[in-house]
Amino acid sequence: MTDHDLPLLEAVLADLEDRGYRIARSDDRSGPPAVAAGAAAFGEPTDAALAVEPVAEPTPLSTVAPLAAAARAGRRPLLVADDHDARRALEVLCEPPFLRDEREGGRRFFSIPERVRLRDDTYACVRTDGALSWRESATREDPSTTGDGSNGSVNAPGRTGTDEPTLLLEADGSVVAAFPSVASLTCPGPDPGAFRHRYARGSDGRFRVFDRERTVGTYGGVAAMRANAYRPVSMPLVPEHHVRAGGRLARAWILAIVEDGDVRYVEDEPKND
Repeated sequence: MTDHDLPLLEAVLADLEDRGYRIARSDDRSGPPAVAAGAAAFGEPTDAALAVEPVAEPTPLSTVAPLAAAARAGRRPLLVADDHDARRALEVLCEPPFLRDEREGGRRFFSIPERVRLRDDTYACVRTDGALSWRESATREDPSTTGDGSNGSVNAPGRTGTDEPTLLLEADGSVVAAFPSVASLTCPGPDPGAFRHRYARGSDGRFRVFDRERTVGTYGGVAAMRANAYRPVSMPLVPEHHVRAGGRLARAWILAIVEDGDVRYVEDEPKND
């Protein structure tokens, strides 16, 4: 927690006390700095204690992580932010929750700092100067060569309405990798052949980039890789992979917005798992 967060937190805790909550503070960094219990000032679920957690300069991952942690502990998450950070957090929290977008046929995901690790302990990268993005497709995708030669896809027969959506990685709107579903990225991760390019750190500390089995470049760091258009692939934020328990609580978030010492609350309606 930063010096900026402390007065915001204190303002919210004082307001919660005025609303009848009992406040329990903690210095344990593995949990929230405070838990509020004993009152019912917000909508359902009214019987859950509140895990009070400041969020500063929120990213998609730093916004969702405290929600998941609170839900695992059986608490309702209450995030604390100033007006500027609250707007950024709401981009992740509001419909569709925890997603960049959701359209007919599939979801579009935020990216997180974690890299896509392959089964041979190398990491995926794509040769592009453009942005990478993850999305689902309702059309079954079979491995074929597209984009940079990765396991991309073409429309294929055999898909039924009960199939999971295909997971696609795109660069500038072109598919550069395709997987049967979001589960393909969970342990043990994709096969090395899923990407044309991959990289690993050598014993000398330098990054080596491979085109299939051939080394095509050696770099002092990721910035040097990016300068030559080799972009590491970030994992998508898949809600069900990050909120593994207590989804109803996680989606019943409250956002406390502090402006000039005044506190107002935005809360979401809980939804059934």
